[in-house]
Amino acid sequence: MITNNGLWEEQTRRLLSDKLSELNKIKALVEELQKKEARVKAEAQAYELVLEDYLKGAGRQFKTEPDWLKLLENQTHKQQLLTIAEHSGGRIKNSEATDLLYTKHFIKAAKRATAYIMVQRFLKEMREEGRFEKIAPGEYPLIGAQQNLLR
Repeated sequence: MITNNGLWEEQTRRLLSDKLSELNKIKALVEELQKKEARVKAEAQAYELVLEDYLKGAGRQFKTEPDWLKLLENQTHKQQLLTIAEHSGGRIKNSEATDLLYTKHFIKAAKRATAYIMVQRFLKEMREEGRFEKIAPGEYPLIGAQQNLLR
């Protein structure tokens, strides 16, 4: 048998109303963020086009930076160095690789100098494994990779 409890029903309706109101606010925020995302994406594409046109007019090649966080996640340091070299025209420089891995927090060293030594050691090991060759201090092309002629 169900009893008529007006107080319980009133409180439940108020809680339902509060949750529906909160849900509507969240939906409005999501819509606002989606609009902002679309606007920022369009602005970024516009800047990219303008920069590309400018560089073409100046006779220079347009090159965008890859999404390193997505490319290098869930890889060992050696795999990361190979990926960096592949996306850098088949060539890697110790200082540039260190800057990238250290600033993006892929190497958890307290000092940049420590990260530099780690990258140097990895590149030396990979050179001994036959993956890189050393052509100058701190500069290593991938063995068997087509070198980028525009560098």
